[in-house]
Parts: sequence; structure tokens; C-alpha cells
Amino acid sequence: MSRMNNLLAKIPLNNGLVLNQNIDTSYSQCSGIYLTDGNAITMGIDKHYQELTNILEEEVKGRHMKELEDDGYFDRSVSLLVLKYKTRVTIEQKVLRSGKKIIVTGNPIFDKDGNIVMIATTVFPLGYTAQPSQRINSINNAIPELHGMVAASQAMQQVLVRAIRAAALDSTVLIMGESGVGKEVVAKIIHLNSNRRTSSFIKVNIASIPEELFESELFGYRCGAFTGASKEGKRGLVQAADGGTLFLDEIGEVPLGSQAKLLRLLQEKEVLPLGSVITEQVDVRFIAATNRNLPEMVKEEKFREDLFYRLNVMPIYIPPLRERPEDICALLQHFLTYYCQRYRVQKQLTPGALETLMGYEWPGNIRELQNLIERLVVLYPDQEITSEHIFDELSLKGPYNFLNNGSKRSVAMQNLDLTNIVADFEKDILLKTLKQYGNNMEKAAQALGIHRTTLMRKLRKYRLKS
Repeated sequence: MSRMNNLLAKIPLNNGLVLNQNIDTSYSQCSGIYLTDGNAITMGIDKHYQELTNILEEEVKGRHMKELEDDGYFDRSVSLLVLKYKTRVTIEQKVLRSGKKIIVTGNPIFDKDGNIVMIATTVFPLGYTAQPSQRINSINNAIPELHGMVAASQAMQQVLVRAIRAAALDSTVLIMGESGVGKEVVAKIIHLNSNRRTSSFIKVNIASIPEELFESELFGYRCGAFTGASKEGKRGLVQAADGGTLFLDEIGEVPLGSQAKLLRLLQEKEVLPLGSVITEQVDVRFIAATNRNLPEMVKEEKFREDLFYRLNVMPIYIPPLRERPEDICALLQHFLTYYCQRYRVQKQLTPGALETLMGYEWPGNIRELQNLIERLVVLYPDQEITSEHIFDELSLKGPYNFLNNGSKRSVAMQNLDLTNIVADFEKDILLKTLKQYGNNMEKAAQALGIHRTTLMRKLRKYRLKS
């Protein structure tokens, strides 16, 4: 099985459900995914696409879509059409090798300047129709997902784009965000799309290392370096990551006394094991993550300023879940589908339950959402998960945390139409942001992390007045 197949084991359907390899094959074989970059170069395909088309990843990876057209893989490329028209495109495509016809939808991912940096193409057999119970959205609303990160919102698509772009370089990356937002997932995306992908990805949870063991764990030691040291000495975690990526999680917890040595490691790419007088060169790419406010720690002299700037070469900020309701919708369905398959049960959320979950503030972010859905699937025998079940589980943790001063949201909940839910939230966010910035389009677009023309297009779409 190719690397990309393993990485894209979970693939988004048009309806927002995310398939994994444990799902019944009669359903999971109905869709596939094809990823290209902003230049129409193939990044990878998943196993369902290979099964559907008989095209193998090693045949197409790294090749331009025009070249594949000319070589007779398919009659026309949707990725080239997406790049031409700068919008999502759905076409009927013929796989020339087998003569099979398929429906392909190219989903562009834009950067903040409106440039296409990735195209996620979903693929279905001609005539495929999801069951009503599985249909939440139309085929034209596929949700991009890469290596386990769901990116339904504009904000998370920008995070995904930034991560992919960072992967092409060897610069140090600093990932910031609250606990549970998925910083490690983003770090793995960077590693797995870099030229170090075949080497080690070593995670170091700095908060879990006692201060007195920090240097020996990170840099290793020589025989006799201290009382109780192994006679053979020990390689450090930095040496273990040689040739690959070292992920320094919770970087804000580095002891102040050890920060100078960490700075030297980042600057010189060399370590001095305890008990040694000879430094060792290492070839390591560094990714750090924190939920702390490092600039504030610098002001309080709890974190070295030079170390902060050395880490902050390529920053990536992951917004909390409460600021991106589109992802709440997608993740709820993702985890519900996953755990129903894992525990071989059938569960569904009532409209009231979905409304309650959408209104919750999620202080623990994705980790909290995932754990809650697993509990709801496992602990309650009813097929329907209701708002009462959710209140029971949330009350175990203390007071409720709901957005907009209550669990009721001004969204139409007569049916589980993801399009309407997301549209209502998006309109609400657009209006509030415009009001906050005095209807200044430029400032509002900047605050939302989108281009000004994108903001204008959304206002026209919802018939909103600035």
C-alpha cells in the first residue's frame, strides 16, 4: 500500500461523511480522492480512487495533469478546468484505460490572495446516489480533508494551505493554538508532505520531561555522565530524529535554564551530549507547538526573546473550534460515522441534539468533541442521540459553555441540511464582523482571513448589505 493511501485512509464524501477503511466496502468504494497542487501536479490519490479507476498512484504522482491527459489516462482533467475558471467544477470523465465513466468534482483551495494552491478532487461512479439517510449535502460541497484534518471552514483551509506550503521548505515552523485544536495533526501534515517524509517523525512532549532530565533526554549522554547513567550511554531524541523531523510540543514549557542550549541546536544544528566534549552535527527539521502566549512570556522574561524569534520563522495559527462552526458540523458527522462503524452500532443526532452541539463553546476543542461523541455512541442504547443526552454528559464537567448566551442558535433546524446550517452561521459572522469594523470591507476581510473580493462575493451570495 502506498504512503498516500495510508495517509488518506479517511476520505470525505459529498455529504460530509468521512469514510475509513473499516466501513463496509459496498459504500466505501463509491468515492475516491485525487490531490493536485496549484500547478496541476499530482500530489497523491487514495486507495478508493485506485480501485475505481485501476490507475495506480505510482503511475501519476508528481506528473502534470496535461501530461496525463496526453498519455491517455482520462479524456479530460477537472483540475485543469478548475485552474482555468477559478471555481469548483463538476464534469463527467471517461477513464480511457477501462472505458469507465465517472463523476469528478474539483474543489479549489485558495490562499489569502485568491490564488489556487491545491485542488481536492472527489470521484464517484456515474449514476452513484447516496441513500437519503446518508445525504446531508450535495455533491458539489465536498469537504477537503488531508491526513485526518477536516478543513470545511475557510480558516482551516488556509491552515491546510499554509502547512502544505511550509512542507516544501525546511524552515522552522511554530504552530500556535489552544489545546485540542489539532497542532500535532498539522505538524504531521508538514512532515508527511516534505522531502523528509520517509525519515523519522519524533514527537517530544516537553511538559512531560522533568527539568533535571531535559538535556539528557533531548541531547543524550555518554558513559559515566552522571550517577546512574547507562554504561552504554544513550542517544537523545534529537539524534533519533536525524534526517527527519523533530516535533517539540508544548515548547513554552522549556526550562529557562535549558533554552540557551535549545537555541544553539536550532541555530547550529548541533548537540553536545552530557559527558561529552565533542559536538555532533544533526540534520533535523524543527516544528514547535504551543498553547501559550510566547510574546507575553518574553515580556515577562520567562522565555528568551532570541529563542522565540528563532522558532517563529514560519508561524501557523489554528483558530479554536468555536470560531469555525462549519468545522463543528463536519467533525460531528465525521466522528459519529467513525464511532458507529467502530462499535458496530447505528446512531443519529436529532435536530435538537445538533443544535445543542452547534451552540456549545467547545473549550476543549476537537479533542473534547471527539471524546463526547464517543461517549454518546457507547453509553446510550437509544438509536437517536438527543439534546438531553448531551446535557447529561456536559453536566458531568460543570457549567455549560454556550455561544451567544444560550444553547439556542438562530439556525433552521427542521432538517439536517448542512448547507443551510453553515450558511446561517456564515451570514451571522459576516454581519457581526462588518458591524465591528464599521462596514470597512478591507478590515473586515482581513479579520475574517479572506480576500476582499471573497467577502464581496459572499455578501452578494447572501444578499447582505455592507
